[in-house]
Formats: sequence, C-alpha cells, structure tokens
Amino acid sequence: MLSAIFSFDAGLFPTTISAAAPVSFNDLLPQVFRVLDITGVFLNGILGGRLARQKHFDLVGFGVLAVVSALGGGIIRDIMLNNAPPVALTDKFYLTMALAGAVVAGLWKFDGKWSRRTLILFDALVLGIWAGTGTQKALSLGFDVIPSILMGVITAIGGGMVRDIAAGNVPMVFGGSSLYAIPAILASCADASFYKLGYPLTGMVAAALIGSTLTILASWRRWILPETHDWTISMTRQQWKSAQRARRIARGDYPDAKTKKLWKNQFSTGTIDEDGESSDSGTTLEK
Repeated sequence: MLSAIFSFDAGLFPTTISAAAPVSFNDLLPQVFRVLDITGVFLNGILGGRLARQKHFDLVGFGVLAVVSALGGGIIRDIMLNNAPPVALTDKFYLTMALAGAVVAGLWKFDGKWSRRTLILFDALVLGIWAGTGTQKALSLGFDVIPSILMGVITAIGGGMVRDIAAGNVPMVFGGSSLYAIPAILASCADASFYKLGYPLTGMVAAALIGSTLTILASWRRWILPETHDWTISMTRQQWKSAQRARRIARGDYPDAKTKKLWKNQFSTGTIDEDGESSDSGTTLEK
C-alpha cells in the first residue's frame, strides 16, 4: 500500500544529460529515479484498482481509487508546501499512468502468489524513493528538518490512506498490517541527513535502500507495531509497588528493612498486606 507522487526539481536533480559529456553514475541516477517514480505511479494505480475490484466498484470507482492511491500523497504534500499547481497535475505522465494502472487492475485480478510478491517488491522500492523526494523537496524550499521528514512520510503513505478512507476502510497504516509508515520515517530521516551534509543523490539512494529493505522484511517476517492494549498500564500504583517488592524478594535482594521484613513474612505466614505487615487476609506474593 503506497501512495504518493513526486517529481525531481531541476535544481535538485538535473534530468538532461549533455551528449558531449561522458555519462557517469551520478548522471544516470536521476533518470533511474524518474523511471522508478513513473513505475510507482502505475503500480499504485493497480493497487487502487485492485481494491476497487474487491469492493465491486464500477468504472468511476476504479478511476478514483487509482488516482488517489497513486497521486494523493504528492498532491497533499504540494498543497501543504504551497507549491502550486501540484506536480501531479502538470506532468502528463502521472495521471496517464495512474489511469493505466486502473485499466490493468480491471483486466487482471492480481491474486496469484507471484503477482502479489511483485507488487510488494516494487511498492517497497518506490516507498523509499518517494519518502526521500518529499523530504528533499521540502528542504529545498527552506523548511526545517522535522517538517521535511513529515512531508516525506506524507508523500509515501498519504495517498494510500486517502484510498482506504474513500473505500470505506480503516487505513492500513493505522495498525494490523506489516510495518509501512516506520520504513518511510526512517528513509526520510536518512535522506534528510545526507541532504544536510551536501549529498542529495546519496540521500536518495540511502532512502530507497532503507525503505525497500525494511518494507520487504516487515512483509516477510510479519513485523507489526503493538496495539494499544499491549502496552496500556493497568495496575494501580500500590499494585505496582507490591509487584516490584515481590520480584526483589524472589531474587533474594533486600534493599531496605521493610523488604527484608516482607521476605520473612512470606515464609512465616505466606501472606502480607499492602503496608508490609503480616495478616490473614493479605495479598499473596506472586512472582
């Protein structure tokens, strides 16, 4: 699930190569990123159309979900950066490839094992690139590091969130699915670091590697963040203190006289009260 759109600014990544000059690796990188960018738009159009198929939407639904999935993150980013009009509306390739993805999703189901794996692979690769590009675009406009990282994350996952909401689903990045926002955050952080050091292309490569590697590993190993009830504090302060004392007693550790007295009471009566005094109705110590 990915969603975004970006374009390389001429000031950051020149997209023309002089015929007279020898072609270097740094000259080719912007072209490679451009191809992956357009490919990512097409793939996210497929993801949007695939969801429309699952929801039994008509042609309008296919088109809308494909466009918001592929272009939504970049449009949100450009609006927030006051960079109007959004790149998605000025570059003809973006809208064309998003709609082409919807058509492909309408013709094929993409339910096979290898088709799903291919979508995950390319989706993961483009995640890091879009996160890095959104970050660098904000930095180039003079924004601070933290807002720029936020723009990178929005570029990477914003369209997918809008797509899920439009389809009547809870956005997958809110929980229950493998890590997706976390790789985008880490990719944006890496890109911002290299950009500040004066190596924007290296930052893009690092963002692509970090984002894709973590996303693929998370999907393969089924890494997810814990839900709220997994870390909510449910004990009262007194219960927590009693549990800590019990653990120290079990280890044979006596930091103070009161804990030592509790240890003696455990073996003499088997029960203690909350104040550490022996009683018949006290709380039984547990490990």
